[in-house]
Amino acid sequence: MKPILLATALWTASAMAAAPLEGIQRIAFLGDSITQAGDYVTDVECWLISQGHRLEVLDIGLASETATALTAAENNGHAKAHGFPRPFIGDRLDRSLALTKPDLLFVCYGMNDASALPEGPEGLRRYSEAITQLRKNALRAGAKRVVFCTAPVHDPVKPIAPDQNPHERNLVVYRDWLLSKRAEGWDVVDIHGPMRRDLDAARKTNPAFRFQPDGVHPDRSGHWVMAREILAQFFNAELAGISSSPEFFEKNGAAIRDLADRRREILFRSLMTQIGHTRPRVPGGPGVPPGPSLEVAKAQADEISRSIDSLTRD
Repeated sequence: MKPILLATALWTASAMAAAPLEGIQRIAFLGDSITQAGDYVTDVECWLISQGHRLEVLDIGLASETATALTAAENNGHAKAHGFPRPFIGDRLDRSLALTKPDLLFVCYGMNDASALPEGPEGLRRYSEAITQLRKNALRAGAKRVVFCTAPVHDPVKPIAPDQNPHERNLVVYRDWLLSKRAEGWDVVDIHGPMRRDLDAARKTNPAFRFQPDGVHPDRSGHWVMAREILAQFFNAELAGISSSPEFFEKNGAAIRDLADRRREILFRSLMTQIGHTRPRVPGGPGVPPGPSLEVAKAQADEISRSIDSLTRD
């Protein structure tokens, strides 16, 4: 390629990547335990850092949470197994949005809804109405864009064909419904489809391969698939040859990622304490020691940001 054409191609790729960030200063990620774990959130933030974007990235996911308000009967199994019913995002959504004020909101729900809701039209109706209401509330609260991510696959530890797995069947139905909303202008990133394709491809050579050791929660490689799809589908990122977020950086990649992940966790503990919720064993929940104040957390985050900036300049 001639130099002028190469320069034009690079400028075009950069412009495409920057376009979804126009007017964006703060990004929040909302979801269940997979989002609370946060590895995919940190991976996405590492790409933003590598591209020179210094934005606030906030993780406010909550383990066990659903997008749909479950009935007492639907919550009974979880309450017996874990000692508490699944929390419902509707109970904290307004507080979460008022505190974080995201310009760009990523939302990933479905894994817990799919395990609790019935199959068929009624289950889909309730899930779709809950997601639609969540989007309306987020836009009304000031979010410029709301991006829905389809949930990861459900991959039981005891092997079962996907079409024989009611949990996975629900996830496929939810995925297809979300993807259909693109025709109405919704921002939707498909994680479920690419993860299923990667999983099936890997098992052709290694039948024991899995992204989710417990069937639900992705490991680091599974979180990378989630981040990869968000970056490629929404941010138009060029990821050829990249297999993990430290590779975004020519040097100090692992150290930068560790710092970004530490910053995410500090802010998470503070934000969730301020938001409050009903889920035990997570900051902000009943009987859990509070995280740092927002003032302290911001000071700690700012110090980490300076360390990251120093490493990116080395």
